[in-house]
Amino acid sequence: MKILLVNAINPTSEVETRYPNLGLGYLASALRSSFGNDHFDFKIIERGSPDYVERQIAEFNPNIVGISSVTQNFNLAKKYAEFAKGKNIPVIMGGVHISMLPQSMPKSVVLACLGEAEETIVDVFRLFDEKKGFSKEDLNNIKGIAFWGEKSNLVITEPRPMIANLDHIKMPARDLLDIGKHSYIFSSRGCPYRCSFCASSRFWNRVRLFSAEYVVEEIKELYEKYGVRMISFFDDLFIISPERLKKITKLLKEKGLGGKIKFTCSCRANLVNEEIAKSLKGMGVVSVGMGLESGSKRILQYLKGDLTSVELNKNAVNVLKKYGIAVNASFVIGSPDETEAEMMETYNFIKNNPLDLVDVYVLTPLPGTPIWEYAKTRNLVSDDMDWSKLNVNFEVSHKEAIILSELYDADQLYRIYRRFRRLRLYKNIKNIWHSPFLADLPKYVIKIIYGKIAFCFQRRD
Repeated sequence: MKILLVNAINPTSEVETRYPNLGLGYLASALRSSFGNDHFDFKIIERGSPDYVERQIAEFNPNIVGISSVTQNFNLAKKYAEFAKGKNIPVIMGGVHISMLPQSMPKSVVLACLGEAEETIVDVFRLFDEKKGFSKEDLNNIKGIAFWGEKSNLVITEPRPMIANLDHIKMPARDLLDIGKHSYIFSSRGCPYRCSFCASSRFWNRVRLFSAEYVVEEIKELYEKYGVRMISFFDDLFIISPERLKKITKLLKEKGLGGKIKFTCSCRANLVNEEIAKSLKGMGVVSVGMGLESGSKRILQYLKGDLTSVELNKNAVNVLKKYGIAVNASFVIGSPDETEAEMMETYNFIKNNPLDLVDVYVLTPLPGTPIWEYAKTRNLVSDDMDWSKLNVNFEVSHKEAIILSELYDADQLYRIYRRFRRLRLYKNIKNIWHSPFLADLPKYVIKIIYGKIAFCFQRRD
């Protein structure tokens, strides 16, 4: 049986093509574990133009197509699903968008896997393997899916319990993916915090950790089998367990991997202290990313709640820098009642603090978040809309973007945003030369240039 798994992305966006899709790799591993390594012939499309994806569907002619998508690329996901259906190939969907908003599933899709899908996908394919198709009656017995019923009504089955012990999950099938010298790992799922704009914490719902032993074995595989020399932890909050952090460091040394690999990870500023910074340094972490979001006390609390502050953000930056760890930070402007003066507080925070690399975004309403619900009250979004309007890359299409600000229109907000972009460019160019990401720079530059050229041709068309 031939299975085609597609990551629906914008191929002209450098950040979207930077890393392989481990989510699809986890699903392939789950199926291999249950059915055997030779039962399925897998093909994974991690990146590629719409023409390329459709050509691969036609040429590979799979028995079934699986499509994963985030919200801003859901138009593409729907396009691929419609194309596959036209070839009489059944389509299933998964990923954060369809999990948060199953009612947006197009009629061209047989079913959607909602939330964590390693166990769900096995049940789905076992049914397909045995029955050579999907009947509504059989689908009712699978937990954690959505499908269209006999009367075109949306049926959402009983939620599937999350996997209690993440160590039972097989490592992703990286042999099906494009793995470079700098790759990434998920060492946990979920976040205990609930930032108002974040869909990830709602997708995972609660926090679970892979054990230190599992994490180190995955690091070992990346180092020895794939030649990876820098690993980024893509966890929402890597430092959630200081004891696990210390154990990972200990095991790396015991297996002879200490000092051989550079690491990057994400932290939350209010959890950063001397002990954490020292542990990160001892493990080999060279760069930490933090969502600092705002230099305004009021806006920061609106976005992240009461457990952080501008002072805690400053302290986290200084503590990490003290231990020689690069600090990369992201910020958000454009909250509903945020004034230009408050945005400039963020601008001055970026300007006056020793940040190494900076990203700045305009607040975007993503399904499943409080910000999405707010946008619905203003009729700015709906369950059936042009999903490309939720592109988080504001500079690409600011005139089409959903603007949450009640004080500034798209052009006014873009004027302010461009000031941040200039400061970001200055900071990043100044600091990239001593950044651990310097080795990635040529690849990034080529992709960015390609993306801008492709975007210009798209606009001309």
